[in-house]
Amino acid sequence: MSKRDEYAARMKQQIDEMNQNIDELERKAKEANDAVEKKYDEQVAKLRVQVNQATAKLDELKSASERTWEKMVDEVENVTKALKQSYNYFKSQL
Repeated sequence: MSKRDEYAARMKQQIDEMNQNIDELERKAKEANDAVEKKYDEQVAKLRVQVNQATAKLDELKSASERTWEKMVDEVENVTKALKQSYNYFKSQL
């Protein structure tokens, strides 16, 4: 397995874990009252957008050439870092 493939697999695992965490927040939202559920739904929707952005960046990295993929690592790291920060902030507000 190449270095790029290993990195991509590790990042995919992080994104998958984040999706599972967001799924858990969605389940909690369904158990909350209407006002809280609406707030959860809005935040979860924002997190899903960030997951989609992270997945898109990861897909770009996977299709990049061996010479250019390393230049994209910072972009992928920034997107996934922002996703984690948003998730952690939202979770702290619960």
